[in-house]
Amino acid sequence: MGGFSEYDDYDAVGLAGLVRKRDVSAAELLREAIERCDRANPKLNAVIYRLDGEAERAAASVDADRPLAGVPFLVKDIGPALAGAPLTSGSRLFANNVPKEDGEIIKRFKAAGLIPFGKTNVPEIGLLPYTEPELFGPCRNPWNLNRTPGGSSGGSASAVAAGIVPLAHGSDGGGSLRIPASCCGLVGLKPSRGLNPLDTPAVSDVFVVEHVLSRSVRDSAAALDAVCNAPNGGFLAALETPPQPLKVAVVRSAMFGSMVAPEVKAALESAARLMEELGHRVEDAEPEADYSEFAAAFLTRDAAATKQILDSAVRIVGRKASRGDVEFATWMLAAAGGVISEADEAWAQAIIAKATRTFAEFFEKYDVILSPVLSALPLRIGENSLTAVEKITLRTVEGIGSPWLMKALLRAVAAKSFAFAAFTPQYNMSGQPAISLPLAWSPDGLPIGIQFAAKHGADGLLLRLTRQLELAQPWARRRPPVWAGESAREAA
Repeated sequence: MGGFSEYDDYDAVGLAGLVRKRDVSAAELLREAIERCDRANPKLNAVIYRLDGEAERAAASVDADRPLAGVPFLVKDIGPALAGAPLTSGSRLFANNVPKEDGEIIKRFKAAGLIPFGKTNVPEIGLLPYTEPELFGPCRNPWNLNRTPGGSSGGSASAVAAGIVPLAHGSDGGGSLRIPASCCGLVGLKPSRGLNPLDTPAVSDVFVVEHVLSRSVRDSAAALDAVCNAPNGGFLAALETPPQPLKVAVVRSAMFGSMVAPEVKAALESAARLMEELGHRVEDAEPEADYSEFAAAFLTRDAAATKQILDSAVRIVGRKASRGDVEFATWMLAAAGGVISEADEAWAQAIIAKATRTFAEFFEKYDVILSPVLSALPLRIGENSLTAVEKITLRTVEGIGSPWLMKALLRAVAAKSFAFAAFTPQYNMSGQPAISLPLAWSPDGLPIGIQFAAKHGADGLLLRLTRQLELAQPWARRRPPVWAGESAREAA
């Protein structure tokens, strides 16, 4: 039995409007999404667990008047629980962890009318900016199957970009919504810290926020309305009012890396010109900060959190984690977390506070920071994996047991990830909103995301600005080579 042949013509808000008017049923939309998943997922490995039966029952009883009624949805396999589905965090350690109740944000998504029917692929414990877990295998980018969709919300991004669903859940602890949005040609908003609910994870991580990946700005706004106490009538309604001319700081050099690829530089220049054409005041400026210090603090926090996550196995799966339960890089990062002292933790917290002050002060002078999301095009599958030499060296250092050597070597290894995700982690430390927009593609057809960031609480301003940009330079009709719909790929 078929689904809904006009699925490609609507975003989530549009589909929900059709359900509200009874022009299409939630069951028809779900059948369409399931058929699309069946067609495209074998190439992408984006969806790693299905709940078709549960979703069919939810679709049959959905309240058609809910704001996102009947829209098929996917949930990232890290963070909030989806009742009855494994919550593995991409790890063998948690492969049999099946929560019985929904997490808070999932409850709110469902209350808005979304119909979850599967879980999406992630890197183990969400540690990496690409999605290649040993448990499920690599997820692939529908724009080029040899390239990563990014991480850690890589499976969600791949599924949305391929047209399986119009939006999907993701989370962002260092760029994990914005990085895959950039790699896959999507909208990826990291909301202000505290705006959306965060389920109590295995470790309290102040960096992480939950939201969605989408193909339209209004879907991101509607999802935000659905799960938070939206101010002034809601984010979606406010999109109708474009922002006043803004003062925009353009950051051209890699904040956490050393080089920016020529294609990315060209995309940034194009975005800056577009901002000027729309009446905004654009100038080169950058927060005065020691990004190497920020990176070290971020890694310190990450290592400590990874150790706590592995330690939580006793509570979650009833036994201690062993080396064979997790990937090599995860085990080594947890080992580094084990040698972090109270003084190290205090230092990292001081750097986080410093980052918050630095960026808050900068946003007293500028309304928006404009930058790339990534320093380069999406990585090739396997490109950033640990080499044999790096693994041997890490094992040797672990055997020596020197805390100084362990932390120094891990910092050097982590620099590979920071060099790629060169513009994202600082906004997790400062808690400010930032969004990736698909404003450019490389000559060989790979998406290039452009990032806009604003002061804490200015999520509405970012959404209104990005809606203005979306109208000025639309991307909705672009289709990747791997598209889940039956219709032929449309020309850009």
